[in-house]
Amino acid sequence: MYGSTPSGRTHSYSYYITHTEVSGKKIHIPCQIVDDQIPDWLRSIVIDPASVAIIQKVYQSEIKQVTHDDRDETIAGLKRQLIRLKDEESRLGRLLITNKISEEAYDQLRKEWQEKVQRIEMSIVELERETLVRVDDLDAALVLMTRLPVLFARLGDKERSTLLQILVKQFIVDQHGKIIDCELHAPFAFLRYLVEELYTLGSESRGSSQLRLGAQKELPTLYMEQLIPKKKPALLAVLV
Repeated sequence: MYGSTPSGRTHSYSYYITHTEVSGKKIHIPCQIVDDQIPDWLRSIVIDPASVAIIQKVYQSEIKQVTHDDRDETIAGLKRQLIRLKDEESRLGRLLITNKISEEAYDQLRKEWQEKVQRIEMSIVELERETLVRVDDLDAALVLMTRLPVLFARLGDKERSTLLQILVKQFIVDQHGKIIDCELHAPFAFLRYLVEELYTLGSESRGSSQLRLGAQKELPTLYMEQLIPKKKPALLAVLV
């Protein structure tokens, strides 16, 4: 459906309308019918602040596995190379002091040594940053999802619209405009999926809705690979 705001002689109103005909006609739903449901819908997806710590533990563990299976081993290998390069620098210094190489040769060899060190250090930083960036984005999104109803109530119409565009890819409504489902953007979709899985497993294992770390089944790898957007939503820093 798409939005439309036709103007009459005395007033105008906004509604959603289907692109194609359904049962021989296009469906019109006043925007207000959908808009009035948003606060209750936000409360239905809000995350309990008491669950934040355990949710963070789960996705930190999952991200570490998905982002780079041998990341820690690779970083350790690069750090060993740095140690060997440090020894190489000392040997170069001794060769220069004992006049076994010229200053010109030393300068050239040290320049090559510095380039090697810089490449390795940059590789280490990128590997370490890979996980940190994903975790930072999820942390920001998680905090936002614990405060959605309060934040939404404080925003103006334009800011509310922006927040919903950041959060929701699409709402699914029935022919009367009732919200029956939705599709969230990443990383909110992953967080919601994770919460639902943990609550379900906690309920099955304990007969309650308590979250329980260690009970979760393996999360889909494809889902994890898609959970972080290219850029952090612009409003996250402001809203959080």
